[in-house]
Amino acid sequence: MDSTDCCRTNISESRPDKLPTMAAGAAAAKVAAVAVFLASLGLLLFAVVDIRRGFLLPAAAYAKVGAPSVLLYLNVWHLPLLLAGGVGLWLGYRLVARLHGTPEGMSRLVRVLAIGIVVLLVVDLFTYRAVPAARALAAGKLGVGQAIPYDALPPWVEPFGSAANYLLLVWHATVLGLLLGGLYLTVAPGIVSRLSGRGFVSHLAGSGAALAQPFCSCCAAPIGGSLYRAGASLGPVLAFTVSAPMLNITGLILASALLPTQFAVLRIAGGVVVGVFVTYLVAIMARRWAAAAHESHETHARWTSWAARAMDAYARLFRLEELVTGRRVDSPATLVTTWLGMTWRLARLVAPVLFTGAVLAAALVRLMPSSGNTAWTVAAASAVGTAFMIPTWTEIPLAAGMIDRGLTGPAAALLLTLPAVSIPCLAVLAGATRSAKAPLLLALLIMVLGMVAGLLFL
Repeated sequence: MDSTDCCRTNISESRPDKLPTMAAGAAAAKVAAVAVFLASLGLLLFAVVDIRRGFLLPAAAYAKVGAPSVLLYLNVWHLPLLLAGGVGLWLGYRLVARLHGTPEGMSRLVRVLAIGIVVLLVVDLFTYRAVPAARALAAGKLGVGQAIPYDALPPWVEPFGSAANYLLLVWHATVLGLLLGGLYLTVAPGIVSRLSGRGFVSHLAGSGAALAQPFCSCCAAPIGGSLYRAGASLGPVLAFTVSAPMLNITGLILASALLPTQFAVLRIAGGVVVGVFVTYLVAIMARRWAAAAHESHETHARWTSWAARAMDAYARLFRLEELVTGRRVDSPATLVTTWLGMTWRLARLVAPVLFTGAVLAAALVRLMPSSGNTAWTVAAASAVGTAFMIPTWTEIPLAAGMIDRGLTGPAAALLLTLPAVSIPCLAVLAGATRSAKAPLLLALLIMVLGMVAGLLFL
C-alpha cells in the first residue's frame, strides 16, 4: 500500500470520531441563530411596551405624549434598546437564513421559532394590559381613555375624531393582533388543529385560548378571521373573538375589584354565557343555514341581489390563505418572511375596515338617548354597546360611573354588550366568514341579553 492509500485510510478512519462533534456544532449553531432572533424580538417588544406603558423607570423620567390619556412614555434609553433590538433582529434573520439541514430538522426549527414568537407576542400583550391593570387596582379606580380632545370638534367631524382616538388608544394591541393573525395564517396546521372541530370541546378550546389574550373586540377580530381562513371552525373562532374581551383574566380581576358585587357577578357570568354559549348557538345556526343553502342551491336557481354581490366582493378581499397556498414554510427564514408579508397584507386590509367601522359606530352613538334609568335607555344602551368599540376594560369605569349616578339598568346592559362585539369587529368577521348572517345573529343575541340584564337591574 503506497503513501496515498495510507493517507486516505487515516482520513477515513478519523471521520467517524469527528462526526458527533460536527453535528453538535451544527445543532448549536441552529439553536444560537434562533435564540438570537427570538431574544432580539423580545428586546424590541419590551422596549415598545415600555414606550406605551412607562413602567421601567420612575414616572418623572418619561416625556409623556397624549392628554389626558398618555399615548407614549418616552425616554432617551429607549433609543439604544430599539437599536439593539432592530440590529439583533436583522442579524438573527441573517443567521437563520443560512441554516441548512434535513427536512425533519428544519421542520422542528420552524415549530420552535413559531412557538417562540407566539409566546413573546402573548407575553408582550399581557404586560401591556397588566401594567395599567395593576395601577388601576392600586388606585381603586380605572379611567376612560381619551388621548385627543375629540369632544371639542364640530359635530360632523366628531365621529372621525372618536375613531382616531380609539385607534390611537389600541394601536399596540392592534399591531399584536395583526402579528398573531399573520403568524396563524402562515403556520396554520400546527396552530388551528385544536380549533378545527365542531364539538363543544373545540369550542371551549377557543374560549380557553383567549383567557391570556386581553384583546378588545376590534383587535381580536383579525385573529379570529385569520384562524377561520386558516381552517379553524366557526364556533371556536367566534368563541375566541368574543371571549378575548369578555373573559380575559385581567378584565375579570378588574371587574371583581372595581365593581359592586352584583355587577361584578353579572360581568363574569355574562362573559361566560356570551363568550361560550351564545357563540356556540350562533355556530350551530350557521351550520344549519349553510346546509339549507346547499340543498337550495342543488334544487333551485341561485338568486343574488346587489347586496349579496357586494358581500361576495367584500369577502373576496379576505382570501388571505390563498397567499400561502402552495408555498412551503420549510425553513425559519421562510417562516419569518412569509409571516411579516402576511401581517402587512392583513394590516392593509383590516385597518381601513376598523377605521370605517369606528366612524360609523361613533356616528350611530350620537343618535342614541343617554339619560334616565328606564326601559328605553336600557334598550338604547344595549344597541349602543353592541355597535360601539372600546379599549379593553373601558366598560368597567363607564358602568361604575353610571352606577354611581343611579343608572343601574343601562350600566348592566353596557357591561355585557360593550366589550363583546362592535361594528368593526362584526365587519371583519363577516368578510372572513363570507357571510353576514352569523355576525348579525351574534350581535342580535348579545343586544337582547344586554336588554334583559339591564331590565333586571332597573
